[in-house]
Amino acid sequence: MIAPLGGYALKALARETAITVDRSRCVRHRCTANPCTRCMDICPTGSVSWGQGGLHIDTGACTQCLACLSVCPTGALVSPGLSLPRLLSELADHPLPVLGCKEQPDTDAHARLPCLGYLAHPEVMVLCALVFPDGLHVNLTACDGCSNGHILDRVGAAHGRLKDLVPGHAVKLIRNREKLEFQAPSLSRRQFFTFFRERSTYAAAAMVGHLQDDAEQQSYGNKQVPAVRALLLKAIAASPAAKSRTIGDQLFGKITFTSDCTRSKRCVGVCPTGAIRSAEADGNHPVADPSLCVSCNSCQAFCRNGGVLISGNNQTVYSE
Repeated sequence: MIAPLGGYALKALARETAITVDRSRCVRHRCTANPCTRCMDICPTGSVSWGQGGLHIDTGACTQCLACLSVCPTGALVSPGLSLPRLLSELADHPLPVLGCKEQPDTDAHARLPCLGYLAHPEVMVLCALVFPDGLHVNLTACDGCSNGHILDRVGAAHGRLKDLVPGHAVKLIRNREKLEFQAPSLSRRQFFTFFRERSTYAAAAMVGHLQDDAEQQSYGNKQVPAVRALLLKAIAASPAAKSRTIGDQLFGKITFTSDCTRSKRCVGVCPTGAIRSAEADGNHPVADPSLCVSCNSCQAFCRNGGVLISGNNQTVYSE
């Protein structure tokens, strides 16, 4: 008689858990005054909730659309197996890379995301535009018939911002199969490197190499910049100065200290990324670094006197 499968065996046969939560990164766990509900508000199935013990993911109801990852300011939500550096590297191996979805294995793609809804994250979309200046096709041809088809509007909105953030970008969202330019890998290793030496597409491979030189998240004591922002900052640093200023001005948060600031340094302690640091001289306002600000609004929520304000185009601004 065959023994019944144990719990571990059943877990191994089950679908991979879609989302996990790093509560040390969640702004609501870190700062009880911060009423952030972005992941809950955007989830179409109600899979993300706040209750006893904090943030909870109902893995049975989760459809892996990754919408919650696209709005989490600090990278507290994680999709197992999703490595952005590895994904970019796989795409950079092709003259005209095509990005697809793992849930649609029959579609053409050189690399795949668990769901293309991840591209609704504006910083991920900008990163793709900077890494692939000669072209990237996003294969959305099967999204209309998918249960996660609701991601199309948000991905389209993030793509629409590229015209101002990265003028002249070559990222294309393809919904018609006839317009998809897919070339199956066929080059030998020698032909591959010869191709890149002769064509400007080599810029993608060079940029990915630059990003992989230091792919680790930037840390500031117990502060940590989300992985996407860390990669984006490196890509921006390798881009023309004018383009860098445009991206930073339009995408990153803006921190303002008001006349009500008492210089208590409470905002310094609660900031999860190190965007706010103590002033070198006593009596001065704290020092703000917009490039590290993810508009999580914890500083504004935590300040009792209204001494700090956050504004930005990337996330919804918290207000009383």
